Amino acid sequence: GAIALAHAVAESPAHQGRYLMPNQYANPDNVQAHYETTGPEIWEQTEGRVRVFVAGYGTCGTITGVGRFLKGQDRSIRVVAVEPQKGHRLPGLKNLEEAKTPEILDPSVIDDVIRVDDEPAYAMTRRLFREEALIVGPCTGAIVHAIATLQVGGEGLIVGISPDGGQKYASYYRELVRDEE
Repeated sequence: GAIALAHAVAESPAHQGRYLMPNQYANPDNVQAHYETTGPEIWEQTEGRVRVFVAGYGTCGTITGVGRFLKGQDRSIRVVAVEPQKGHRLPGLKNLEEAKTPEILDPSVIDDVIRVDDEPAYAMTRRLFREEALIVGPCTGAIVHAIATLQVGGEGLIVGISPDGGQKYASYYRELVRDEE
């Protein structure tokens, strides 16, 4: 499809040097950026108290880079991936059984996978809007729903990445507000 066409154009001798194909699904710089920035920021902001890190399967740069960094600080930190159901309606997240697994995913950093169905993800999106006045996307709803299901003993923090804001979902929020009036 479109990605194959973009590769063909970028790699064509006729276009040599004119186009860049960053390919976030295979580019190790994606992982490195999160290893060098997001991971250290989480570690510093939590003063090393993070016990569980939760992120969705998307490009897999975030979960791989942050996971590597955090496990380099403390091997006991759990890294949890959120994976949507097959045939899901959560744009940006991948079900690895039906989508191509990103080349940059390092499964060795993942301790657990939580599968989330569409309805609980969208229900959490609505709940975050109603109770917290947060306008987030359904992928964030899936992440927060997954976090709510975790059982973590002892002290420490769970950190989750909110991968999408609600800007792209304005019509969804308009309907939600209209339904509540």
